[in-house]
Amino acid sequence: MRLKRILPAAIIAAALSWAGGAPASANVMWCMSDPPLQVATPGGQTLSVNIAIYMPANQQRLARGFSDNATVASDGQGGTLVTVDVEIPSGVSSAYIVSSVNRYQVSANGTGQGGTVVTMYLDVPAT
Repeated sequence: MRLKRILPAAIIAAALSWAGGAPASANVMWCMSDPPLQVATPGGQTLSVNIAIYMPANQQRLARGFSDNATVASDGQGGTLVTVDVEIPSGVSSAYIVSSVNRYQVSANGTGQGGTVVTMYLDVPAT
């Protein structure tokens, strides 16, 4: 009876210790706009634009220096083109940025370094 309990536990422990050997990420991630940016489409619908930023963990103190902006325009096909600009503060060696409108499963990404602006375009379909 005792072997029936110990054997599965030993297998699980071995699997977890093997999986625990995977390298850890050296980045930190957070949602820059919390709550997300709210934009109004030309048709009057409100969209939530989420922005996630990944950057080196040792530069996390610079996170408050990021700024963002989103503008909208018609995409010419009945949908909406959302332009997202994220300004990366000086001193950040690299940043990976993802912007998305989750409701329509639309996303875009970009990379940049300190002192630059990353521009992403989200083409939200007509509903």
